[in-house]
Amino acid sequence: MPISLRSPFSALALSVAAVLGAGLLASPAQAREIEPTGVILPYAPQAVATATTPAPEPAPPCEKDCFLLSKLTLRGQVDGAIAFELTGEVRAKEEQRIPLFGPPGQVRLDDVTIDGARASVGMEGDSYVLFTSKRAFTLRGKLALGRDWMLSVAGPLLTMDASLSKGRLVEGEHLSGLSSTVLHFDPMIEGQEVKAVANKPKPVFRLGRSYRFSNEPSFSYKVSAQEADDIGKIELPLRLGEKVASVEGVAGHRIDGDRLVLEVLGNTADVLVTGTLGKLPANGQLSLAPDERSSYEWWLVESDPEHRVTVSGEAKLVDVAQTHLVPVLPSARAYLVQRGQHVDLEARSLVRGDVLAAVARSNRRFVAVTGRGEVVSDETLTLDNHGLEILSFTPAGKAVYLSADAVAQRILHAEAGAREVLVPVRSGSHQIRVQSLASAKVTPLVGALAIPTSAYPITTSRTEITIGLPGDVVPLAVLGGDHVLLGLGRGDLAAAAIGIALACFGFRTRRTRLVGSLAVSGLWFVSPTAFVVASGGLFVAGSVFVASRFTRGIPLFGAAGAAMIVALLTGRSALSSDSGYVDGAGASHGDMAVRAPEVPTAEVAFSSGSFDASSLETQTGVTPVSISMPTSERYVRTSLQLATHERPLTPRVVYMTRTFVAILHLGWAALVALLAWAHRAELLGLKARVVARLSRRPEPKAAAIGDLDAPLPEGSSPF
Repeated sequence: MPISLRSPFSALALSVAAVLGAGLLASPAQAREIEPTGVILPYAPQAVATATTPAPEPAPPCEKDCFLLSKLTLRGQVDGAIAFELTGEVRAKEEQRIPLFGPPGQVRLDDVTIDGARASVGMEGDSYVLFTSKRAFTLRGKLALGRDWMLSVAGPLLTMDASLSKGRLVEGEHLSGLSSTVLHFDPMIEGQEVKAVANKPKPVFRLGRSYRFSNEPSFSYKVSAQEADDIGKIELPLRLGEKVASVEGVAGHRIDGDRLVLEVLGNTADVLVTGTLGKLPANGQLSLAPDERSSYEWWLVESDPEHRVTVSGEAKLVDVAQTHLVPVLPSARAYLVQRGQHVDLEARSLVRGDVLAAVARSNRRFVAVTGRGEVVSDETLTLDNHGLEILSFTPAGKAVYLSADAVAQRILHAEAGAREVLVPVRSGSHQIRVQSLASAKVTPLVGALAIPTSAYPITTSRTEITIGLPGDVVPLAVLGGDHVLLGLGRGDLAAAAIGIALACFGFRTRRTRLVGSLAVSGLWFVSPTAFVVASGGLFVAGSVFVASRFTRGIPLFGAAGAAMIVALLTGRSALSSDSGYVDGAGASHGDMAVRAPEVPTAEVAFSSGSFDASSLETQTGVTPVSISMPTSERYVRTSLQLATHERPLTPRVVYMTRTFVAILHLGWAALVALLAWAHRAELLGLKARVVARLSRRPEPKAAAIGDLDAPLPEGSSPF
């Protein structure tokens, strides 16, 4: 059907077709530039693909230095009032502390406003600070410079412009990127365009010093100089005896007496001088002052942990980040020193304390003393090593065996015939075992047996020694440990007290009581079994005697039975107790005695080859073989906490021999005989009464004539 162009629907259809055709025929770039005009297409949501992008994460809140300083403008006269305008913004909601200018002792601020209102300006350290929370601000005011014509800008500041009607800024009128920067002004008094004030040095001279105190004190000087003409040379005084090691940033240098001469080409210089300090005074005190050519100086003082540095005087302590000096040690401190001020510095070297490069955790030693006086020692040392390479070990006698971590080692000496054994040790925990042979003298009756001890130059946490004694030796006490250990226990003291009580109860005179106490108490040491039986019998007899005073018949019989039970239980407990003296069978009790010690066993190394028994003697240069420890009849033990080379464990065993014990038994028998002789009359009378009682015969009782109540014999009749 023909389409009429006059119809509005036809016109709309043709327009849509034209636009779509142009879009299809055009290039992608051209298609983006085509903008339909005068035609409104219906919106089809299903035909448009919308790309979904995740929402950006919110930036974390600012916590430190949440401000930006954009631009600083200076206008006015250097020797008068300088108007300033500072723009910036705050990146946090909280009130911020924004450093401005300084130092306050050389710069004065007046009429300071922020956005037309009075500004909150304070002073902290070597700078004025602004307190504000405005998102964007403009700070205006006036400042006046001191006689040094300098202005420190803490920053960071993006740009700075100086439009001064009189005077000039030495660093330039347009600066950027200022952070912890000191600016210098030239007032240009009396029409001098470039020259400084008459009483100031011609060059701009800035000096920064770093002093580091360690085993070798060192220094570094940073020199910045600028002059209208060529500098030529710069002289630095070396008042502390500095030894220059390197100089960077100059054409050449030389040492002229106590001065360092720097040869500079051009009108600017940035020089770094490093070296070591000379010998410090004995008291470590130094009196320092800045260079007369510097209006101020930054000083950095550092020290290692072995040195302590005290700084006093007129210097002002500042943050290290405000200086252009780079710290090396964590203890760095920065100071701002003005011209004319002085600093008193005291550097002390701390005394190094002795530390333990190795320590022995334990030293377990087993010593066996034979009847002929030989002393066989087996010692095991457990140590932690962190610095020793060779341990000098002096054994108790002649070393016959050495092992490290259960591996036999050769016995090495520094010199021929020396007792010291050199033991190579590695880092870590190890066990060293040494066997040695020595001798000791045993006296016939009583004495103190000194046990040979080893020595080594390290501290031992705990030393323990077990001593095996021959059968003829009876120990009484062990000395040299943490405590004096005795052979007498609580049971011995109780037995002696019981013996004294029985003697005082049974004897009447002072002499017989004294002798009786020795005799009855000595019975415990002669025969504990006999003492227990005798004491039990006396206890039962005494108990029955006391009970007979108050009762008769069955109750008396019960009291006797109860006393006998108490005596039996007490005697059994006394005989089975671990505390007691050495009885006749050789059983040793007490705090120092050891019943079943763990005897060290020999370390066996298996190797191939046939056994050659042609020689049993020791040889030089071969790996030793351990020996077996001999057994003993009695063992005692003592220990020492924290043994050192100056305070070793040197045990001494106080003893008596079996011969002396036999003499004591004879003495006890003599005491018993003496008691019997003193009471011979009583004993004879007792014997007579016993014999008379045993020989008495009972007579039959005859019935009286006429006693009709008397019973008749069985089978008889009264008629």
